[in-house]
Amino acid sequence: MFRLVVGKRIKLAVFLILLLLGLSLPLWGKVTMPRFMVMIEERNLGTYQVNEAEKVITECLMSKGLEIIDADLIKTNVERDKALQAINSGPRTAAALGLQFGADIIIVGKAIAKGSAERIKETSFRSYQANVSLKAIRTDTAEVLAMESYDAAKIHVDDLAGGTIAIHEATSPLITKMISGLLEKYGKSGSGAGQKIQLVIGNVSQVWQVAVIKQMLREQIKGTGDIMQRSFISGVAIFDIQWHGDSQTLAEELTLADPEHFKFKVFGVTPNKLDVKLVETGS
Repeated sequence: MFRLVVGKRIKLAVFLILLLLGLSLPLWGKVTMPRFMVMIEERNLGTYQVNEAEKVITECLMSKGLEIIDADLIKTNVERDKALQAINSGPRTAAALGLQFGADIIIVGKAIAKGSAERIKETSFRSYQANVSLKAIRTDTAEVLAMESYDAAKIHVDDLAGGTIAIHEATSPLITKMISGLLEKYGKSGSGAGQKIQLVIGNVSQVWQVAVIKQMLREQIKGTGDIMQRSFISGVAIFDIQWHGDSQTLAEELTLADPEHFKFKVFGVTPNKLDVKLVETGS
């Protein structure tokens, strides 16, 4: 009887060890890859509209197995010129556009190619210079994750081809350098060090409420690290929280929290942002 009990305990211990090794470790290391949207304003020789930079960026992202929002879907639902005007107005507008189509990161920028007026040493060749500038924005928080620019020159006999190739030569090394840093930064959100989640709380009418919220986050919500208050304007308080978990778990913790004078009502959850409303319960 004793051997049977011991045997069962050993088997149970082995099962638990295998369960931890087989299931838990891969889950700890699992990182959800972001979904991308690409919107680039491209001009070749000042008049010709091309899509060479977008093509290079898309091919680079796809080569790494990343998901891209279908460009045709964007063009069908949004007039491209209006979309380009919108994304050039600032990160928040670009982020809102990306969020509309389900993107986690939107890459926006400009690609401009110009040609020299004179031919090279009495030949048919001209020099064509391109400048490409890119900005990667997280759509749920409008945070600028990366911003880079690159120049390239190309000699060619054809104006349109020369400018297009120059744009290609400028875009390729730029996105290659940019994407590695982006993925590394995005992957840190799933690491054991925790991730930054932006907490936007509306209906905050008093300064003391802001103080109580900060104290509650520190003392009642387990798993919070650094808490930084970004702003408190027009009844909206914004915090950046270092959180050891995902945003859905934080939303659940806030909903179950029991401050003395108010409750939290969560009405928006994205991977790096929570939209919350303060609901007073009386004193």
